[in-house]
Amino acid sequence: MFARPGPERPGAEGAESGKPAKRRRGGVLLGALALGIAVAAGIGAVRKSDPADLTIDAGPARTRIAGVATTGALAPPFDLAALNGSGRISLDALRGKPVVLNFWASWCAECKAEFPLLAEITRTHPGVTVIGITYNDLAFDARRFARDHHATWELAKGGDGDPVGRAYGVRAIPQTFFIDRAGVIRARAFGLPGRAALEHVVSRISK
Repeated sequence: MFARPGPERPGAEGAESGKPAKRRRGGVLLGALALGIAVAAGIGAVRKSDPADLTIDAGPARTRIAGVATTGALAPPFDLAALNGSGRISLDALRGKPVVLNFWASWCAECKAEFPLLAEITRTHPGVTVIGITYNDLAFDARRFARDHHATWELAKGGDGDPVGRAYGVRAIPQTFFIDRAGVIRARAFGLPGRAALEHVVSRISK
């Protein structure tokens, strides 16, 4: 908390005491401006995919701490209710298969642009399982969004409080994890990835 400067006193003494007060106010304003710039930069970093976030991890030396679930670590397991129907979707059941795990929501504008890219993965890489987990969304809205945007891949409900999203360190969407056949996270995309970068990473985890 910043203490608000008191009122200046009149006269010569007040004029002298007013100078530090002005400097303090100037420091507060500069500090607030610097904080605003830092926050804006942080939001931009989350919303825009960095090509480095799509690089296949080569081992512990390149593990990047970007949240709870980091590249080079085992993907946190989950067992969630399917968004459509009464089935369940479990990561353990997919061990041995490459997985593209996407966190999305009906209110997410970038998710609308991302869905065609995910659909393309299902067509060009039939051996890769694409899973979409809702994040901070209502099931009814999510179902309608998925239907309107022709989602044909596995979709799961994120659940109350989004426990899986928390386990993966998700704080903004869309966010996508690329998991290899051994269940290890090999790449992580923040925001909307480019088609070329997406193709590169999916091809690598498919080997």
